[in-house]
Amino acid sequence: MTKTIALSTIAAAALAAAAFWFTAEPASAKNYEYCRIDRSAGPERICSFDTMEQCLASISGRGGSCTRDPFYETGSFAYAPKSTGRRHQ
Repeated sequence: MTKTIALSTIAAAALAAAAFWFTAEPASAKNYEYCRIDRSAGPERICSFDTMEQCLASISGRGGSCTRDPFYETGSFAYAPKSTGRRHQ
């Protein structure tokens, strides 16, 4: 009886591990738009802020400065649509 319980426990654990393994997604890095520049230990850029206000709050009382990340990519670009032909009046 205990052998059956042990085998069913192992089987359930293996099934749960397999379910987790096949449903887990890889972590994706997020691009943050604003960076804190800390000069206390050399010029260190820490880009982990969505807004300028978040960055300014993090340097409040500590020193440093905030700037936009020069490598930040939004993935969208402004464009003007192409003209598709003559304009009739």
